[in-house]
Amino acid sequence: MRYDLKKIGCMILAAALLLGSVTAPCAAAKKKTDCKTLCAAALKVTGGSQKLKYSSVSAMDFGALSSSARNKVKSMQYVFDAKEVYSLCVMEAKNSAAAKSLLQTLQKYKKRNSGSDYLSDYSSEEQKVFQNAVCAKKKNYVWYIAMSPDKKKNSKGQKALTKKI
Repeated sequence: MRYDLKKIGCMILAAALLLGSVTAPCAAAKKKTDCKTLCAAALKVTGGSQKLKYSSVSAMDFGALSSSARNKVKSMQYVFDAKEVYSLCVMEAKNSAAAKSLLQTLQKYKKRNSGSDYLSDYSSEEQKVFQNAVCAKKKNYVWYIAMSPDKKKNSKGQKALTKKI
């Protein structure tokens, strides 16, 4: 009887260990959050993808970033139109301090692009796109969304991003 209890106990322990080793990889196999996935989520919600013709993963292609800011980017996805009016950029910073710095850079970029001198070359709709762009950060991800002259649409893209992070 005592031997049977030990045998049952060992079987339960072995089953628990086996079950634990099988479920651990499944938990780790969750979909990894990356810039391309986040960018796709925002594009889906904002609905402006038909206006975008170009795509890049190089920080050098995004005009908002200086040389020192580009060094803070771990990875990124940038989609834009020919005039770089309609654009969406999602960046993963190397660390939280870099993310904070990149957000400040994007805020300054947005402010510069909303100035009257800069906007004189653009149509009134394009001017509204610049003025209603949104930028923010969550964890080490930072983004700039200028997909619509309607700020609500840009904000919807931001909400979709934050849900995925």
